[in-house]
Amino acid sequence: MRLLLMGCCRFIHPVSWSSKFQTIPDSAPHLLVELRWLRDLNYNKDVIQQYTRGGVEKLTGITFTHYMQQAMLEAAQVTGDIPFIVSQLDGMIAMYELWNTNTTWDSTTGLYFRSPLQDAQEYSLPGYVVGGPGGGAVEVWNDFGLSTSQGGSNDYELIWSGPDTYRPSHNAYMVANAKAISQVASLSGNISLAQTWAEYADGLESRMLSFLYSNQLNFWIDVVEGTNLRVEGRELIGYFPYRFGIGTNETYIQGLEAGLTTEHFLSEFGPTTLEQTNPYFTALKNSTYCCMWNGQSWPFSTSVYLTTLARIAREGSSDIITPALFQQELGKYTRTNYKDGVPYTAESHYPTIDMWSGDTSNHSEHYLHSTYLDNVFTDLFGIVPDFGDTLVLKPLVPSNWSYFAVENLPYHGSLLTFVWDQDGSYYSGDHSAGLSIYSNGTLFHHQTELGPVNCTLPFATVDAAQTLAAQPEWQNILANPNSPYNLPLVTADYALSTNGDIQPWVAWKMNDGLLWYDTTPDNFWTNNQSRIPYSTINVTLARPRKIHTVSLAVLVDTERGGVSACPEGIKIVDGKGDTVAFKNPWTDCVPNALNTVPFATPTPDDSSNVTTPNQDYTVETDFLQIILSDKLEYTTSVSEIQIWVAPNMGPRHEAEDGVIGTFIGSYEGRPSGLNGTIENGGVTLHAGAWVELSGVRTANGEAGRTQVTVVGGGDGTVDVMLNWMTNTTLTFSSAANKTIELDLLRGGNWVTIFQRTGIPFVDAVVVGV
Repeated sequence: MRLLLMGCCRFIHPVSWSSKFQTIPDSAPHLLVELRWLRDLNYNKDVIQQYTRGGVEKLTGITFTHYMQQAMLEAAQVTGDIPFIVSQLDGMIAMYELWNTNTTWDSTTGLYFRSPLQDAQEYSLPGYVVGGPGGGAVEVWNDFGLSTSQGGSNDYELIWSGPDTYRPSHNAYMVANAKAISQVASLSGNISLAQTWAEYADGLESRMLSFLYSNQLNFWIDVVEGTNLRVEGRELIGYFPYRFGIGTNETYIQGLEAGLTTEHFLSEFGPTTLEQTNPYFTALKNSTYCCMWNGQSWPFSTSVYLTTLARIAREGSSDIITPALFQQELGKYTRTNYKDGVPYTAESHYPTIDMWSGDTSNHSEHYLHSTYLDNVFTDLFGIVPDFGDTLVLKPLVPSNWSYFAVENLPYHGSLLTFVWDQDGSYYSGDHSAGLSIYSNGTLFHHQTELGPVNCTLPFATVDAAQTLAAQPEWQNILANPNSPYNLPLVTADYALSTNGDIQPWVAWKMNDGLLWYDTTPDNFWTNNQSRIPYSTINVTLARPRKIHTVSLAVLVDTERGGVSACPEGIKIVDGKGDTVAFKNPWTDCVPNALNTVPFATPTPDDSSNVTTPNQDYTVETDFLQIILSDKLEYTTSVSEIQIWVAPNMGPRHEAEDGVIGTFIGSYEGRPSGLNGTIENGGVTLHAGAWVELSGVRTANGEAGRTQVTVVGGGDGTVDVMLNWMTNTTLTFSSAANKTIELDLLRGGNWVTIFQRTGIPFVDAVVVGV
C-alpha cells in the first residue's frame, strides 16, 4: 500500500486571516493543529492572534468550548517558534480568564459548565435525560409537536440544547489549556507563573476525576449543573480526556476498552457519539434538524477519539486498544470522509449506512470542524512534536506496508522527508532498504526496521525556526469581509444572474475573503452567458498602495461537466491606464489554484509592448483593471482576487486600512449594522461603529510602554482598546491628535477604536511619535 503525502508551498484557505473572520470557535483548535503542518507559518499565527490579540471571544462573547491554548502550544511544538508563542502569553491568560465567571464556572464544585449545545453537541444525552415530563427523562419522542409551554410533556428546547452540564470534554479542555499556559510561562522564564497555572490545572483535574467519573460505568459522564444529576450513560466525549493526558492509568484505560465493541461505539462508519445500547441512541435521525449527537458519527469527535486510540496504542498499555484497532478506526474515518466517490466532509454521518446525515445545501459542504492530516502525521506516522533538537517517532503504520513516503514536511524550520522502502526497490534515488529520514534533502538518519525513532536533528532548531519566522509576511489588502460595502471594492462589467433578483455570482465574492473551488456552496464570480468573449474587472482600494503582485483563484469545473475553464488571456491596467501585465495566451494558468501574476514595467496601453515581468517591480496605485478573455467555448470563473503588499512596519497605520464594523453582510450582501464610512483619508465612526488595525508595533518590534497617537477629529468620544485587554477613552472636538501610552506586546498588536458618543473621525494611528 502506498501513501505519498507532499508538503504544500502555500495553503489556500477559505478565510482571509488578515482581517477579522467568522469561524466556529469549537473547531478553531482543530484548525490550528491542521495548520501547524503548513510551510507558511503566517496562517497559523493569524488564527492564534485572532484570539490572543484580536479578541474574538471578548468582542463577540464566549460561545463554544475549546482547547485553543493547548492547540497554540501544539502548533509551536511543530514550528519551533518559541519567541512567538511566548509573546502570546498575556493573551492566552486573558482568554482563559473570560471563562472564570459565575455563568461558566461553579465555585462549589470548582468545575466548568456549559450546555451541550455550547459544547457543540446539541441533541445529546443530557437533554433527553431532563427534557421529559416534569424535568425527567423523555418517554415518547413525538409528543404531538407540543412543548411544555403548549401543554405537552416534552421540553423540546431543552432536549435540543441540553441543560448546563459539567462535561468531561469541556473540563478536559480547561485542564489542557491551563497546562499549556503553564508550559508557555515556563518557556518565558516566569517559573512562578508557570507553577501557579500548573497547580490550578492539577486541582481542576483532581476535581474532574472525583466528580465526573462514574464508578458504576467505569467511564466519564456528564453531571447536570445545579442539581448534580449524574447522567449515567456512555458518550464518545468520554474518550476526550485521555487525548489531553487525563485519566491515563490502567483503570481508566479499561473503562475506555469496554466501549470498543459493536454493541457500544464501533460501527461501520463510526464511532457513534452515543453508545448503541443506550435507549436514546438512534442510527437514523428522528428530526430533519442538521445536528444530532445521540448516535450519529461526527468527524469532529472522531478525530479526537482517534488521537486517544493512537496515544494508548503507541504506549502499549492495552491489549485491546492496539495499533491494529487504531488502523481499523482510521480506515473507517477515511472511508467516511467521502461522498459519491470523492473526498468530502459534512457535519455528521450515519453510523451504519454510507450517507452523510448532516449535509444541508450551502451549509455543511466541506465542513471544516475536524482534523485529518494531523491524525496521519502524529497518529499514524507517529511524529511526536516537541521543542528542542530531538526528533521522536512512534509509528503505527500497518506491518504489511512495504513502502510509503512523506515528502518535505515542515518541522522546526526545516523540511523533513520520511521514506520507508522495505527492500529498497520501490523508490528510485540513493537510499537503502529501511526507513530513511532527510532534512532539506540530506540524509541524517537510517534504520532497517519501521519502529520507534529517537534521533538528533542535524541543525540548530532554534536558529532554523527563527530564520523562517523572520521572513516577511506579505499582506493581502484586497480582502473585505464587509463586501460589497466600503472599500476595497471589486466590480465587474457582467455577472451571471439566473433569476434577475439575487445574483449568486456577484463580483464582490472575489474579495470577500472566502476562497474555495466549489460550485456548491458557491462563492465565486462568473461571466457565464455573457454576450462578449471577455470581462472587465475593476479593483478600487481605499488609498494608493505599492502592489507587489496580483493573484487570481481561478475556478475550473470542466472535469465535472461544467463550462468554466482557465482564461485564454489576462491583461492588467493600472490607474494611469498603463498596462502592467499581459499574458496571451495565459499558458501557465493553473486550474483551481492561486495564480500569481507579477508586474512588468508599465507601458502605454499597447499590450504588444509589455516587457518581461519583473518579480521585484511594484505598482503604486489605488485602482487596477483586470481584463480576462474567455477560452473558446468556455466561460471564466474566479473565486478570489488577492493583492499583495509588503507588511506595514509602521510607525503610521492608516485607519482606512483596517477592518470596519459592526459586522457583517449575508450571502446576498445585505448589510448588518455597518456604520463606519471611509472618507477624507480616514474613517468616520457613526453610532456603534469601530475600526480595527492589526500589526501595530514598536520600532524594534519588542514589548514596551510606548507613545501612540490617534490622529483624528470630528466631535465625540472613542475607546481605544489594545489587544482587547485595556481601554483608554479619548474625546475629539474638531481636528486633533491625541497621544496616549500603551503597553505594546512583542510583535504585532491589535488596536480597536470604538465609537462611544458623537461622530468622531479617525485618520491614523502613529506609534512612537
